[in-house]
Amino acid sequence: MRLTRCLILCLMLLPGVSQAQRLVSVGGTLTEIVYLLGEEARLVAVDTSSLYPAATADLPKVGYQRTLSAEGVLSVHPDTLLITPEAGPLKVLHQLQDSGIELITVDAPETREGISQRIRGVAQALGVPAKGEVAVAELEQRFSQLTVPAAWGDRPPRILFLLQMSGAPMVAGRDTAPDTLFRLAGAVNAAGGVEGYKTLTPEALLAAAPDAILVSDQGLVRGGGEQALWRLPGMAATPAAQAKRMLHLDALLALGLGPRTPEAVRQLQLQLRDWQP
Repeated sequence: MRLTRCLILCLMLLPGVSQAQRLVSVGGTLTEIVYLLGEEARLVAVDTSSLYPAATADLPKVGYQRTLSAEGVLSVHPDTLLITPEAGPLKVLHQLQDSGIELITVDAPETREGISQRIRGVAQALGVPAKGEVAVAELEQRFSQLTVPAAWGDRPPRILFLLQMSGAPMVAGRDTAPDTLFRLAGAVNAAGGVEGYKTLTPEALLAAAPDAILVSDQGLVRGGGEQALWRLPGMAATPAAQAKRMLHLDALLALGLGPRTPEAVRQLQLQLRDWQP
């Protein structure tokens, strides 16, 4: 069977597809779910985006999920590779499959419902669907406890997520993880007029009129810190810059849409506690 880019194995249609005992998890959210399910003893390695929980630091790394090397994966002798659709290069995935490794892709939309689908997908891949259902029920309970701050009224804050701060800023538009995160928090995506991740001109940045800028902790360090953020072309005239309202989250919280998303929502709302329409 040859791999396709969009789908390797449809977990939603194949119950109990694997009893992997030597597992490599590629994708921070997938790795987090493996730990959530209590199946971390199977892990023999993870990719470099797998930063949570802290115990992942003790595992061998097989590189970044988009730039895997066959040698790195084969060196830990896995029987199963758990990946996202972003994993690659495709040539490497072909090599790994030809070597006899089972490749399972867990694919889900960037939505609240997609989080539950990811949990169920990983649980099925590991042959523990009942654990997946327990985890989904607990997740839904945490979501049900979220509320939108009453002070926001009918004018919720407009937030812009910057994926990168160097050069022309790249922002998260609709159908992205930050877009879903903002909606769950009761906020508005200031870049909702574009789809996916796009670079914005200074004019478009000004027109977006964000009340706050969200960056990842890691991106803030790479980009030179908060002062570098406010110096981006077009940024100074935005409401966010004038109020110096910068929000920050760990990259996996901001981009992962995983089991800790309710926590990410609360962190966003807490950082916006002094915002008034």
